[in-house]
Amino acid sequence: MSRRIERVDKNLQRLIGQIIDEELQPPGLVSVMAVSCDLDLTMALVAVSVYAPTEDSGPTLEYLHQRNSFIRRELASRSSMRRTPKLRFVLDSSLEDGQAMIDRISELSNRS
Repeated sequence: MSRRIERVDKNLQRLIGQIIDEELQPPGLVSVMAVSCDLDLTMALVAVSVYAPTEDSGPTLEYLHQRNSFIRRELASRSSMRRTPKLRFVLDSSLEDGQAMIDRISELSNRS
């Protein structure tokens, strides 16, 4: 991946996080974990982590999908890119996977 794409990814991650924090009220706490643009910058995959009062993150992802056009408009006004990439939100489960692994290791160490 080129340095330019990496810089764009980091900038989009920061801006999308700001927009969600400042302009939206999603159900639960949303953290933008990573953004990955394709090489022609037409599509961006946005990995989000959701901390919801209920363990179901579906409503939060649905909310982000519904507000996608608003987020893109805000992104266009806050960035200096010629074209704003289309956004696709996906759930990043790495934190939950890591916690499950830590719990499993603790469980195994307590047995012995």
